[in-house]
Amino acid sequence: MIIKNSNLRRNIFENRYKILAIIVAIILVLCLIRVLNEFAKGLNEKQNVNTINPNSSYKPQETTILGSNVKEEIQEQNTKVMDEFIKYCNSKEIEKAYNLLTEECKIEKFSNSIENFKKEYVEKIFTTTKTYNIQAWINAGNPTYKLRILNDVLSTGSTGEVVEDYVTIVKENGIYKINLNSFIGKKAINKQTKQGDITLTLLSKETNMDYEIYNIKVENSTKNTILLDTKTKQKSVYATGSNKATYTAFIHEIEDTFLTIKPNIHKTISMKINKIYSPNIGVNKITFTDVIMNLEEYNNTQNKKDYTRTTIEMNV
Repeated sequence: MIIKNSNLRRNIFENRYKILAIIVAIILVLCLIRVLNEFAKGLNEKQNVNTINPNSSYKPQETTILGSNVKEEIQEQNTKVMDEFIKYCNSKEIEKAYNLLTEECKIEKFSNSIENFKKEYVEKIFTTTKTYNIQAWINAGNPTYKLRILNDVLSTGSTGEVVEDYVTIVKENGIYKINLNSFIGKKAINKQTKQGDITLTLLSKETNMDYEIYNIKVENSTKNTILLDTKTKQKSVYATGSNKATYTAFIHEIEDTFLTIKPNIHKTISMKINKIYSPNIGVNKITFTDVIMNLEEYNNTQNKKDYTRTTIEMNV
């Protein structure tokens, strides 16, 4: 192209370096935008495909989670019940939200009280309008999801604090219900172990994401008062898993009155085990290594450290 206007040619010539700098800057910006787009695309591809956003129209055919795959229809149903739950919590329809919980969850997490659910869950978390996303976590019978509850930015203008939880979707009496607060479920066991005149019956097990609770009935048929643990030793009560690992029991959380069993009396204790939930690893036995078979004699002994302890193993 020939520029006939001499003034224009002169201006271009005099400002050629500025023009060149502008062209280079434009090229650099375009390159930077392209690089950022590629980077963002890469991040999206690396994100876990199990994350489900209720505001998105994307519906995976199958969602891979630990254990097996969750089919589309099950995934849609699980997302639907969570949609309803969050909606009811946002609108403060407490009874409707509460009725979406399983009966076990109501009992174990809220003492079967809708008022407790309102105060301890809805009023604490849903202070503003919330949205959520769930990430498929474990599928072992009843699928467990990692739940993130966060502010609805469009409504509140702020991201705020994110609440993380684990929820399990359970089909109860033909209706999909929710276990929340990391509660996986409860199982009746009623398995008995007898050692001498001491009988231990494992009544049930409550599974949570970060721990398990074992409800144990202890029957003392001896002539002496027994003490299940003196609380003077570390890791004196522990569980052994199917993977041969050991898990500490929080025996110190149990009051001494529950650990003390008089002759011909039985008591039920709830004991927490420090075991993270895994569908593939269970507990095979629980071992008490610090059992005092005659509490009166023990109390009258000066050197209690050397007093003979009894070990009792309970099958699970």
